[in-house]
Amino acid sequence: MKTVGVVIPIYNVEKYLRECLDSVVNQTYKNLQIVLVNDGSTDENSLSIAKEYTLKDERFILIDKENGGLSSARNVGIEFFENKYIFEIKTQKYKSDSLVEFELKNKENFY
Repeated sequence: MKTVGVVIPIYNVEKYLRECLDSVVNQTYKNLQIVLVNDGSTDENSLSIAKEYTLKDERFILIDKENGGLSSARNVGIEFFENKYIFEIKTQKYKSDSLVEFELKNKENFY
């Protein structure tokens, strides 16, 4: 089973972050490595929520960096991986539990 790298840029998304990360945890495709890139969030909880998930699930890795924008955060996450398949999940959009499995079968939306 191929390892799929998931990049999740984070910037002031405390309102959506738990739902997003829960959807990643509940994916039907389990061979994931998830990089959370905190892009200098200034809200109260985005960083602490991200840290919480890295403590609960060893598949999560947190990179905390100064704000550089969405593209910068995405690129930092992509550079982390040596995997063949890298997938970005946007925190504001809830994803289905079978999203990664579906996308991998169709090889769409991967970098």
